[in-house]
Amino acid sequence: MTTRNSIPENPAQTVVFLETLATIVQKSPVAYSPDAAADLAAHIRGMAEAVTTDARVDPALLVTTRQHAALDWHNELVAVLFAADHRPELH
Repeated sequence: MTTRNSIPENPAQTVVFLETLATIVQKSPVAYSPDAAADLAAHIRGMAEAVTTDARVDPALLVTTRQHAALDWHNELVAVLFAADHRPELH
């Protein structure tokens, strides 16, 4: 059986993914110094801006996609906070 890689259905999903990735990189500079993390995050945000411009992403679709992504990340965080095995790690 061949595994097929999933590609986002619309450019707005790509933009939101890149924006989320940039935020994670900037807030969690584990492998990089804070300055290097900020530089990498800025580069990723630039990629998101390029996709938005080049693909002519509909602003309303982008807003809706950001809202859904925020809910998804909120739900993931709540799940981690309430999982017994993760509580000791969250100080």
